[in-house]
Amino acid sequence: MKISKLILSYSKLTDAQLNLKAQTVLDALTNNAYFPTTTPSLAQFTSNVTAFNLSLNKAATGDRQQIALKNQTRLTLISDMRQMALDISSQANGDKAQLISSGFDIAKEGEGSSAIENPIDFSLSDGANPGELIFSCKAVKGALSYNFQHTDELPTADSQWKTQPFSSCQFTFKGLKSGVRLYGRITAVGRKGQMADSDIISRMVQ
Repeated sequence: MKISKLILSYSKLTDAQLNLKAQTVLDALTNNAYFPTTTPSLAQFTSNVTAFNLSLNKAATGDRQQIALKNQTRLTLISDMRQMALDISSQANGDKAQLISSGFDIAKEGEGSSAIENPIDFSLSDGANPGELIFSCKAVKGALSYNFQHTDELPTADSQWKTQPFSSCQFTFKGLKSGVRLYGRITAVGRKGQMADSDIISRMVQ
């Protein structure tokens, strides 16, 4: 018998659809006896849902800066939803009633995500100009895109990563602050929303 699984990726939803789905999950998990604690915490998730909702309203004016901020909060929310869906799947251990109660979507039969490999040969190198850092890894079989992430703090479970999605396995961040040590990683994203992370490495920005 196939074990019920949650859909992990909501990146293909429109902004409005994502906002609605996130609110549905938030409502479903509030006072949910099956999942009294989650990772990320419900408090953090609530904060990010609220931030995305507010950013949508501000971006509606067409202001480019507000649209950029909206896109960043969208990435954060999608990352939160994936992490929470993984955590809930682990807690529910295939119990369909518990999974449905979370507000997340159940994957249809045959829609389950097959694993993809973690990015390897990840490197950070200087760009052509000061403040540029090149992220690169070996192409991952089955990967549809890559998320390039960095933080200037020693990574922990609660770290807030700045994320840039891109179709290629190499990306150059520009406009970074020189003399700052950045920690980076690359996440490969599969066609069915599977994700796999590289090791975390660091380099001083030139």
